[in-house]
Amino acid sequence: MKKIFTTLCLLMLSLAFSISTQAEEVVYDFSTSIPSAWTSSMTPKGYETSGSARGTQFMENGTLTLKGAKDVTKVVVECSCNIASGSSISLSVGGTTWGTENLAKESGVQKSFTGASASGDVVLSLSRTEKSIWIKTITVTCGSATGGGEGGEGGEGEGGGDATDLDPNYTYAEPTVVTCPENKGNNMVYSFIQNNIKVECSTGAMTDNYFGCNAGQTITFTATKAIKGISIDGYVKKGFDIDVSAGSVEYYSDDEEDVEANPVVLITDIDAKTVTLNCVKQMRCYNVSFYFVENPDGDIDDGGGDGGDEGDYTYEYEPTEATTLNITFDEMEYADYSEYFDFAYTDLYFISDDYEMELVAFAPAASGTALAPGTYQITSDYAEGTIQASPGGDDMYDYPSYIAADFEEYDGEWYYNSAYYLVSGTLTVEKDPAGVKMTLKGKTYYGSTVNATFVGKPVNYDEEEEGIDTVSTTEIPGVIKQIRSNQIIIRQGKHSYDLQGRKI
Repeated sequence: MKKIFTTLCLLMLSLAFSISTQAEEVVYDFSTSIPSAWTSSMTPKGYETSGSARGTQFMENGTLTLKGAKDVTKVVVECSCNIASGSSISLSVGGTTWGTENLAKESGVQKSFTGASASGDVVLSLSRTEKSIWIKTITVTCGSATGGGEGGEGGEGEGGGDATDLDPNYTYAEPTVVTCPENKGNNMVYSFIQNNIKVECSTGAMTDNYFGCNAGQTITFTATKAIKGISIDGYVKKGFDIDVSAGSVEYYSDDEEDVEANPVVLITDIDAKTVTLNCVKQMRCYNVSFYFVENPDGDIDDGGGDGGDEGDYTYEYEPTEATTLNITFDEMEYADYSEYFDFAYTDLYFISDDYEMELVAFAPAASGTALAPGTYQITSDYAEGTIQASPGGDDMYDYPSYIAADFEEYDGEWYYNSAYYLVSGTLTVEKDPAGVKMTLKGKTYYGSTVNATFVGKPVNYDEEEEGIDTVSTTEIPGVIKQIRSNQIIIRQGKHSYDLQGRKI
């Protein structure tokens, strides 16, 4: 996901660097990534950059470690919690425990730990029974800290990489390829520079054939020019999973076997000088190609695995000839699924005679208007207060936000044959005497323009957990059927079923 930094944020980070060089305080910013000086045993769920802006979200127990700090006297953690009791954080310095703080359901609180001056690893342990803990900043008062005292320096999604050793006037090839320069060994912290790309790994390997990142560790790539995309030829362990500090990632993953592929990981739309990869399982890099002008060509086939965060999606079901869709929807239903995802998530479904539209809003539902009045951007960054841009569809179904079109009747039932995938635009929500007025102005993947409105009373429908016995668009609003690869798929709201009513 892309990070958003204001000029004020950059100024504050610059000040943090200045202060840290005076050996007083180092402020590590977890707002949009895990700073490069820290290692995490946990994979972040995401980064909350709007609304409450609580920083890095964790949904598992584990540790954050800052290695080799000297003369530490105080550590302050700015954190949030999503449960009233049962969660806590504790801190140790150089192997000595400095205390434990219990967390309540609170946002942006500061938990302070102090002790006699100590040197060694600073270890913050997160313990939770359910739901999330967020970390926004960690401030260390000390003689000196690792990571060059830069704290959480990022700047426009740069993720904390150190570019001081790079040539700012270097001209990058398209692509610029990086391979392992030498054999140094396994299970070590390492960094190297090749073709003006800096590679930094919290723990991994450098061999004759590859450089790699161990399970539960991070690897950071830094350039002096904004990176557009990265293609990694390499190898991943079975059950591989990955999270990136910027851009969209696709990757091979198989629950039963290790995978070797060219590419095995593909990252697009990074648009930052630094990107950090958090690897749940081990990854080996044979060749890493960096693109600065355009995204790399090619797709990741999931090879029977889970397909990564983005899956094996396609836009091929959208008509390629751009057109303008002027739609007035007659019905609108919504459901708030926030409690199931542990973040704000509301599903919206619109119905007219010729079109049906499904939107996902990363915002809580609002009584009477479905969403709180305001303007919501259609984006792919999963930020709170936005509408999800569609990643496309597959042979089973389409993914929000999209418009179903070209309906036809078959054996008394209705199906649609094409979809328009919304990738940008806005949804404006206004109160209206009839209930709510929603106005969507958007663009689809192949450039079609959408002008859609709904005025009326939205209907809040409950999530159904059982299979559908009988399906009729007149008896159950919001039900549609698709024909994909000679299969008939039935959808109601966010769920899909086969013709026997079994939930897919």
